Amino acid sequence: MSLPSLSPQLSCKQLILYIPTNEDVPEIIHTMCAQETAMMIRIGCECIQKARIYLTNLSQEEVYTKMKNDSAEVVKSLELNLIVQKELFKQLKQTETERNDAEIRRVVDIYKEKEIQHNCHIVKLQQTTMLLKEELRIIESEKTGAIQQEVSREREKYDILLCEKNKQLTRMNDNYDKIAHNTAHKTSTSTLKGIDGEKVFSDIAATFKDFKGYEIIDKTKQSGEGDFYLKFDEFDILADAKNYKKSVPSSEREKIKMDLIKNEHINFAWLVSLNTAIDKYDKSPIMYEWVNTSKCIVYINHLLHYENPSQILRIAWFTCRELFKLIKEEHTDNTEFELTGLREKQYKMTDKIKNIRKIIRELNTTIGLLKKQVDTIDYELKDILEVETTDLVDSNFSLFDDWWKLKIENNENHECVLKSTDIWYQFKQENKDNIKKFQIVPEKFKQYIKSILPLTSYDIRSNKGAFNIKGINWK
Repeated sequence: MSLPSLSPQLSCKQLILYIPTNEDVPEIIHTMCAQETAMMIRIGCECIQKARIYLTNLSQEEVYTKMKNDSAEVVKSLELNLIVQKELFKQLKQTETERNDAEIRRVVDIYKEKEIQHNCHIVKLQQTTMLLKEELRIIESEKTGAIQQEVSREREKYDILLCEKNKQLTRMNDNYDKIAHNTAHKTSTSTLKGIDGEKVFSDIAATFKDFKGYEIIDKTKQSGEGDFYLKFDEFDILADAKNYKKSVPSSEREKIKMDLIKNEHINFAWLVSLNTAIDKYDKSPIMYEWVNTSKCIVYINHLLHYENPSQILRIAWFTCRELFKLIKEEHTDNTEFELTGLREKQYKMTDKIKNIRKIIRELNTTIGLLKKQVDTIDYELKDILEVETTDLVDSNFSLFDDWWKLKIENNENHECVLKSTDIWYQFKQENKDNIKKFQIVPEKFKQYIKSILPLTSYDIRSNKGAFNIKGINWK
């Protein structure tokens, strides 16, 4: 390949270009001078550069157009979703309203059912009281004659008993002084345990530190104020922590109830048992008792037995917050809420039931005293019967004789053998009333057998054991 001619006036430089092996080189390139070659390269480069710029701009427009189309579809999808969400929210709101109405009706039905149950229970208690009165009247009528006969005899015994009781009273006074001393020591020990329990509760209550307006105030040194005040922006709580080894007694429930009533500005009180249950309110971890329509006591059982005690306290707090909303709504509304009326009825019904139970306890106490007197008289009569029965049995064994003649016959064949225990069981089975009435025991029965049979008829292995009897059999 010949090189193009070079102009003698120009200085030239050599440029090496590479093209693919499958490309053909145009023939004209061999005829170009240096100026033409430079022009060809310059024009070609400018064309390629403009082509690249054009392609780049074209791609950006396509991207912009695509993004615009995609954005329009996204906006349209969002608008559609917004419409769907609005419709769902409307349906959920309607469903929630219907659910709340159904829940209110359910609660009202429950309280009505409980009221019916309480009424039935009261009727049963009245019937039980009438039965007890009737039984008491029967007892009095049946025992009047015997009591009158034994009055003179009992007076002498009561004088002896009175002297004995005076001695016992003296011993009881001495024991009381010892118990009082021990109680004082135990009280100081329980005070230390109480301090430990209050410290544990205070540490757990720190879970409320992120609640708005939270503040805990120690009231352990102030009487009638509980152990702590838990103050929040919405409401306050009177808290009392117990660290007992046994269940928290009802006296502590009455105490915190009186403290809550005393503090008129507080709607809730917490009685927290750290390790044990609370008497009569231990069916679930958290239970509630309404003092009146605006005050409620929350009972928390076995707080330290749960994996996360702080979570239990938080659950109790959120429940109190919802109850406080109901209390607030009820007291701001001029119309009386039906649930409030039902609760008022329940409180009155509970008080009536407590009074009835108190009367029944008093009746039981009176019946118990009468029963003790009747038992004493029965005991004395039993002694008289025992003496008479012993004399009767020891003298002629008339009861045994009649039964023996009916059931047992003599047999000269000494191979026939009966056991004394078998005969006793048969006699006991057929004479239950007489055995109970005359207090017959196996020893008396064996004495009778020995009295009517010769020594050759039975073999006594021990004084108190059973023995075989020869020469008799069942009829």
